[in-house]
Amino acid sequence: MARVLVVEDDDTTRLLLESRLRRAGHRVRGAASVAEARAVMERAGAPEVLVTDMFMPGGSGLGLVAALRADLVCADLPVILLSGRALPADVEAGRTLRATYLTKPVSVTDLTAAVDAALLAGPTALEESVRERLADLGDLDDPAERDLFTLLLTSFVDSAPAALAAVERAAADEDATALEAAAHRLKGSASNLGADPLARLCAGVEEDAAAGVLPERDVRAALHREVGLTCRVLSALARELAPEDAETYA
Repeated sequence: MARVLVVEDDDTTRLLLESRLRRAGHRVRGAASVAEARAVMERAGAPEVLVTDMFMPGGSGLGLVAALRADLVCADLPVILLSGRALPADVEAGRTLRATYLTKPVSVTDLTAAVDAALLAGPTALEESVRERLADLGDLDDPAERDLFTLLLTSFVDSAPAALAAVERAAADEDATALEAAAHRLKGSASNLGADPLARLCAGVEEDAAAGVLPERDVRAALHREVGLTCRVLSALARELAPEDAETYA
């Protein structure tokens, strides 16, 4: 179950999409325009998946997604673009923005499958990125190297809650200097292991803190989500790489 925002100017289409996604178990909000979508996100926070028409009066879905990609919280937000009249160049522009494209009228099966795939894409992409980083660092088939990588992954998972708490404490104390340092440390750890989405988020917090700007509530919430996801993925990889005789749960 995920939080899904549907942006569609045609009332009938929007209500249908909302209904089908709720039936699939998701929590859904609807917006009839880009301006309304922005207002929903300001009130309720960022969704976990955005489903938006590509072209609407008063603002395009492409423009909305381009703006979101420049936002710390929504830089990696899964997006599904819908259109019945998009030109090949428009579809390519959507793909450049890392969005999935579906042709209208969209089938319920295709829509729910796209939302499910979008939700899986984050952990899958993160796992692939971490695996690539470890492969760059050493030989994954070497037992000694696997021991080292298991230690590194486990160390990050063990230390991440304290690192996140340091960011939260500095933000609560309105201590920009301490916040910059805490975000920098967490960014470095994440970057070293290939956890790029978390590293990008921390880099944005660090940059803002250097300018004396404290993170808004939605940025802090995004940090919590990304740290949680990163720890889950790294924990699973550590269990996979651990020696066969290592203790584990039955």
